[in-house]
Amino acid sequence: MPTALPTYLPRHVDRSLRDALSSAAVVVLDGPRAVGKTTTASRVAASSVLLPRDRDQLNVDAESYLGALTPPVLIDEWQLAGPDLLWTVKRIVDADPQPGRFLLTGSVEPAAYGPTYPLTGRAVRVVMRPMTGAELSGRGNEETFLDRLTSGWRPSVGSTIADDMSLSQLGRVGFPAARDMPDPRLFLDAYASLVSQRAGEEGRDATRLLRTMRVLAALTGQAVPDQRVWEAADVSKVAWKHYDDLLTRVHLSAAVPAYETNRLTRLTTYPKRFLADTALALALADRTVEELAAEPSAAGHFLESYVVQQLRPQADLVGTSLMHVRTGAGEREVDLVLETNAGTFGMEVKLARRASPADAKQLAWLRDRLGDSFLHGFVLHTGSDCYSLGERLLALPIGLLITA
Repeated sequence: MPTALPTYLPRHVDRSLRDALSSAAVVVLDGPRAVGKTTTASRVAASSVLLPRDRDQLNVDAESYLGALTPPVLIDEWQLAGPDLLWTVKRIVDADPQPGRFLLTGSVEPAAYGPTYPLTGRAVRVVMRPMTGAELSGRGNEETFLDRLTSGWRPSVGSTIADDMSLSQLGRVGFPAARDMPDPRLFLDAYASLVSQRAGEEGRDATRLLRTMRVLAALTGQAVPDQRVWEAADVSKVAWKHYDDLLTRVHLSAAVPAYETNRLTRLTTYPKRFLADTALALALADRTVEELAAEPSAAGHFLESYVVQQLRPQADLVGTSLMHVRTGAGEREVDLVLETNAGTFGMEVKLARRASPADAKQLAWLRDRLGDSFLHGFVLHTGSDCYSLGERLLALPIGLLITA
């Protein structure tokens, strides 16, 4: 009997991909290795060029070969053919710029494209991220929490509007291949080793890169200067810059940048450190969910990482990004800020089943500084109830981010 193919779980990015193909000649689908880019892209492609399998055809006459295929043409792991392939795609779409000609997937950005980027003005970039709780539950095609929030909806105050959240959810892996594994840490260890090998391929020390990844995992949810990272990893400043660039190009580093506004003073510019997948961060930090139960401070950082993992693809869909606020000496901090066309939302992550007005103190400060441009603030907690914590401030279950 042939093995049944796994059921496709809808992804948040499906909508963005369809929209991009209807408007741009070239769509580049980026994201970490093994997040499901090929599977998702194959569902909308009419033809496929899979590298390295089809490299010989490209080497003979890439322009004629690609031009004869029925669009949308998927070129999977395009970077294996090098930036010259992008120039070929450019010539084809310059001659016929109809939308949806090519869909390029890649898990590693090249270190350099040459003197200029060939697809400027011709391509739309879509990012695919590790799976969220909604996607793992088969609801990736439904309206998201941020879809509703940015459309004017506000959560209703009431009891049991979402399920309680267990810390065990932090260990749910966002890589599709590992979602049903009895011991996903074996997959995650192998994944981290594979990423570190990339350093060796680029003439760097794979062992030191892996050590740097472990430091970044240990610093999850913290805003710290670069120097703290390279000193903790015992690497030079120059080596750290190379590793930071590489981890960004393989889409594993997923820092949250600092918020900037002239309404606030003495703000730090340090990003908050996160990896793309919370379960991977736990594995790299050599921590288990069971251990976190006895370490509230560390558990709070990884809970924030989990919240960021849920919100980041939702933010992509509504055209915004996640930021954080921290004053220079740390007197004021707001975990997450989202700036939209309508105004600004703030969020604090609380490791507790109940939140109090004291937990909303930093959000109240941000509200008072931003005035009418501050739309609402939420203290995200692990319980099930929604209730007021002050003017435009609500306690909100983290579970609502998944089920909304």
